Amino acid sequence: MAVSMVHHQESSLSDSQYTYDVLLSFRGADTRKNFTDHLYMALVQAGIHTFRDDDEIGKGENIKNEIERAIYESKISIIVFSKNYASSTWCLNELVKIMEHSKFSKHIVLPIFYDVNPSQVKKQTGSFAAAFAGHEESFKSEMDMVQRWRAALTEVADLGGMLLEDGHEWQFIQDIIKQVQNKLHHTALYVPPIVVGIDSLVTCINWWLGDGSNKVGIATICGIGGIGKTTIAKIVYNLNIQRFESYSFLADVREITQERKGLVHLQRQLIADILKGKVNKIHNSDDGITKIKEAIYRRRVLLVLDDVDDSEKITKIIGAQIPFHPGSKIIITSRHRCLLSDPFIRQMFDLEASSSYGELCKVFEVKELAFNDSLQLFKWYAFGQCHPIDSYMEYVKSVVEHCGGLPLALQVLGSSLSGKSINVWRSALEKLKAIPDSKIQKILRISYDSLQDDHDKNLFLDIACVFVGKDKDYTTTILDECDYYTAIGIENLINRSLLVVNEKNKLMMHQMIREIGRNIIRQESPNLGKRSRLWHKDAFDALREKIGTKTIRCLTIDLHRLLEDKYGKTIANHSKNPLLMSTEEDIETDAFAKMQRLKLLQLDYVKLKGDYKDFPRSLIWLCWHGFPLEYLPKNLYISKLVVLEMHNSSLKRVWNDTKYFLPNLKILNLSHSHGLLKILNLSCLHSLERLILKDCIKLITVDQSIGEIKTLTILNLKGCKSLKKLPRTIGSVESLEELILSGCSTLDDVPRDLQNMKSLKVLNLDGTAICESNSWLSWLSLKISKGLGFFWVSLPCSLVKLSLQSCRLSDDVVPADFSYLPSLKSLNLSRNPIHSLPESIIHLTKLDELLLTCCKELQRLPKLPTNGLLVKRSQSSYRISSLSYLLNLKRCIVFGCEKLTEVESVFKLVPIENFEVEQIKSLFNMDFIKSIQLEIYSYITDTRMVTTPQVFHDCGITSCFISGSEVPIWFEYHSEGSKISFSLPQNPSEKVSWLNLCIVYSLVSDEIFEFLPSVHIINETKKLTWSYFSSFLGIPETNSNTILWLIHWPVKDYQLENGDLVTCKLSTFGLNVREFGVTCVSETKEMYEDDTPQYSQENEGTWKEIELKVNEELLKLDTSGNIRMQIDNYLEESKMIASPQVLYDCGIISIYGTYGFPEGRYSHHATGNKVSFIVPRSSGHHIGYLNLMAILFAEDDQIFDILSRIEIVNKTKDTKWIHHKCFIGIPKIKNNIYWFSSWRFMGELEDGDQVSCTVFSDLCVKACAIDLIYELDDDLLHKCNSGYQHLGGKTTSSYWLFPLFVYHLFKSQRALYRIQSLNKLE
Repeated sequence: MAVSMVHHQESSLSDSQYTYDVLLSFRGADTRKNFTDHLYMALVQAGIHTFRDDDEIGKGENIKNEIERAIYESKISIIVFSKNYASSTWCLNELVKIMEHSKFSKHIVLPIFYDVNPSQVKKQTGSFAAAFAGHEESFKSEMDMVQRWRAALTEVADLGGMLLEDGHEWQFIQDIIKQVQNKLHHTALYVPPIVVGIDSLVTCINWWLGDGSNKVGIATICGIGGIGKTTIAKIVYNLNIQRFESYSFLADVREITQERKGLVHLQRQLIADILKGKVNKIHNSDDGITKIKEAIYRRRVLLVLDDVDDSEKITKIIGAQIPFHPGSKIIITSRHRCLLSDPFIRQMFDLEASSSYGELCKVFEVKELAFNDSLQLFKWYAFGQCHPIDSYMEYVKSVVEHCGGLPLALQVLGSSLSGKSINVWRSALEKLKAIPDSKIQKILRISYDSLQDDHDKNLFLDIACVFVGKDKDYTTTILDECDYYTAIGIENLINRSLLVVNEKNKLMMHQMIREIGRNIIRQESPNLGKRSRLWHKDAFDALREKIGTKTIRCLTIDLHRLLEDKYGKTIANHSKNPLLMSTEEDIETDAFAKMQRLKLLQLDYVKLKGDYKDFPRSLIWLCWHGFPLEYLPKNLYISKLVVLEMHNSSLKRVWNDTKYFLPNLKILNLSHSHGLLKILNLSCLHSLERLILKDCIKLITVDQSIGEIKTLTILNLKGCKSLKKLPRTIGSVESLEELILSGCSTLDDVPRDLQNMKSLKVLNLDGTAICESNSWLSWLSLKISKGLGFFWVSLPCSLVKLSLQSCRLSDDVVPADFSYLPSLKSLNLSRNPIHSLPESIIHLTKLDELLLTCCKELQRLPKLPTNGLLVKRSQSSYRISSLSYLLNLKRCIVFGCEKLTEVESVFKLVPIENFEVEQIKSLFNMDFIKSIQLEIYSYITDTRMVTTPQVFHDCGITSCFISGSEVPIWFEYHSEGSKISFSLPQNPSEKVSWLNLCIVYSLVSDEIFEFLPSVHIINETKKLTWSYFSSFLGIPETNSNTILWLIHWPVKDYQLENGDLVTCKLSTFGLNVREFGVTCVSETKEMYEDDTPQYSQENEGTWKEIELKVNEELLKLDTSGNIRMQIDNYLEESKMIASPQVLYDCGIISIYGTYGFPEGRYSHHATGNKVSFIVPRSSGHHIGYLNLMAILFAEDDQIFDILSRIEIVNKTKDTKWIHHKCFIGIPKIKNNIYWFSSWRFMGELEDGDQVSCTVFSDLCVKACAIDLIYELDDDLLHKCNSGYQHLGGKTTSSYWLFPLFVYHLFKSQRALYRIQSLNKLE
């Protein structure tokens, strides 16, 4: 099919308007079936939505519509340069477009130099020189184009990029994924870059998750340890989270539940994930179960519990008889296939004995990899590619056989043998033969043995014993002082697959690998005192028996956990527990006397007895939760300490008026020390970087000496309720980056010289009293009298995030000029009694988050910075919506602002009595307006108000809701129902300037509050559509009452000409439209000057340009009921199911869903699988799109492949187009399934052509419908004076989906606001 050149207006997209994360551009013949394919799959498995540019899409002199749109709607372009890249004019044209787009937007370009170096690309040497010699010969008359190609190559090479060189491809791909994730700030769960043999299982789980059912489901992914259960769970989690309102992935359940308060930790994470925010304190696991039930019954959730070894742990975390919301899904990974027994399921979900257990519970068993899959996976880790050196193949096959299809063993062994000689391989194979396949632990030991030196081996052992689950940066700070080169060491361990850094920057290690490290230490000596590292019971026994020696370098004890393991009960109050009291008598300080080399020590909830003169003096890390003393002993010598962590301590002072010289201390964390009163003499802490004192509720002051610390970057005083002021010297800490003071409810004074803190990026003052104190008000008055500005002037210009929630800010405190904060990206003023914001907020050009939740007095907002408003224009479809405007700011939240009546350039509410009479008369007859109160719902603020009739200025359209039961008699055109059609007056001396609409409706259901009501004007003659999505709605008193919605819609600049056939219709859910009326108002000079509301004139120019296409934004939609879509490429065998996605396949856009039929939209329809029509004549237009809808019907609910295809035949020209598609899934039995597809045409279907469309499928095809979308002919386009640009590649007929798009953008924020409001009420 022919395609036209796409002309885009250069503009930056906001995050909510990107369709793709990454566009992948490459020379297909070079890399399509190897490197690029592997990179693409790795990107997808990492949850990165990727558009793959395939040369097979088609070639031409211009770049295809689909490709160019993808460039403009992607955040990043990855360009893979290969030897023959420059020989493709298609690739070069695409490169030029990418580089041009990057100059005028925030688009990121990441060059990948696969088998060429940047110099060849920049200077066009080597194969690039040969390619350009051919181009210069072929394009002699277009040398300017050749020069643009050269310039683009030079420019992209200067960006740097990533060079493969002699490294392994798999590691190279992993590095690319990390780069992309860093640039995207991606939060998807980490998935290894190379995964094989799981496609079919992932597809089955995806279909189970997206089956459209309202039934709750629970599934077990089971198999032996190391088989890949967690990886599969992460992949389906990443691919399906958009289907659900909330979701949570609880990792390592088995291990975490063994820790002290592990259950509460998991419960807290689950609640925080579901509520997408902070969670109130959980006192115990029973309290956690109650809060979980309250959270999950309101929303459709996806919950994954990873590594569960006992079904009782599920009930301990989330309880029994759980009120899951319909459609929720639970996935559990476990080694036990029968973990979920029938009785357990019945108890968990409170099922009747007659209920079908099979309908609720699914089991997905992960099998060992087939030999070929094992071979492929192993070769990637051992050689970085699928084609190893032939001389190694004999050994490769032998190693793979010994691994028995276990992915973890293949990964670890492949990494350990990578880069080794054949002799080493031979030796390793001989060693493997001596170890039975069933003993995976011993096989994994080989990976440890392969580490190159003792440095990496010791680092591995320290991490395995102490730092699994700890933050990587925190661990690095400690281990760097233990004579490790930690950064390179961790990378080496990662490369050997011994360690993983997860998406939260935590060091994670597979339990089997961790056990290897601990077994190695146990084998050092049968004598506990002669081992290098001790933990848990062994550590406790060594201290009690005083058998420690200088060999010990690490010792960790958590006494709470030790007692829980020993006695099988939770120690609620260890200080009063007789079992604990009896053991404490045996632990004395002289037990450490011989541990002269001890560097890492954890003594959680341990009480020591005796003098501290024998306490180890070489400590680097001391973690002592529950420290029992009121201050550190004077004879405790810890001058080498780098990290001191004493949560829940009994400290009142850190040291008792004595200077502790701790020159190396970098982190001091005394959080939850409820007795702590003060910290003195901080000047001795020359290297301190983080001071964390969260929830120290009795802390009254921070010492003035803090100003002498020149290295401090984080000061966290959250929840210090007794803290009234900060030392004035805090302004001297110029290195400080984060200052957290939230919850310091009595804090009423902040130093005036904060502007000196040039590095401060985060300032959180939530819930403080800084705006209420006398000292503050006196200083503020002084500033005002001297004209020196407000407190805000004293804030550092480096601030990126400022939070002042619940600070009782008044209007006189909010600054008139925000230009002092040019770097601000996030501003939180929620729950403050402010009435408005200053006009200067528009100068915060970097602002992408403005939170104003529950500002009950807020009445007006000025024009807001939009940070990349999507401004596109199309000739055939226009969208008008104030909600979409607000959403262009990444997060502009005004929920609960019940008095908000104006956002400049967006909407304005004016009481009808304050509205000019003449303007009212231009809208409707004043006699019809009743002086009664009416309930109005605002979608923007999620509030209702009862008021006299209000006039709404909304995006240039003026409207009003009043009580009434019928359309006034003076409206020219009347029709029953939601749709009315009429012809415009044929008066050559006049032009229609306004349409006055009157819609009479009643309320049917509360569903109206979920979707924006939309009114459409359709020029049937010119095939143009204008859509207005109202942000307000009048609510009838009862379902039997009716409301009149009166709309004054300026259409002067619309392409509406005398005699055009026009249709007006209301599309919404939950309303019953009883009558529709329209009056056309023709233009006169007097009327235009005097009667047009000034408000609409000001904003019409802005809003007629706002174009939000449904198919551009579909990829960002959350799930909606049963909407389900599939992306696939019929040129390849692989399939991937995701929700929702749009497929650009040979110019075809396919959507697969179960939502309702868009009534009245399709112009040709027929029963059965075939619809035929004759192309209507349309002067000056051609068919741009053919939209097809097929209704399929499922006879049963068996899993099967649904082979489908569409054939479109132009019988007049004897041409045929065929599109194949294969659906794999479980259709809902006896329900209709709607398959929507959009075909791009540019001249192939002409007036009078006889065309047929036929759908073939294994399912029953009940009906088909066709809609034809017209575009202006190219030769007429330049003659149009409308100013609207031709924008190809858009499925413009799908405007009926637009309410879904707008709704889903703000739905999650509204849900969070409602949940938080309920929590506050509780």
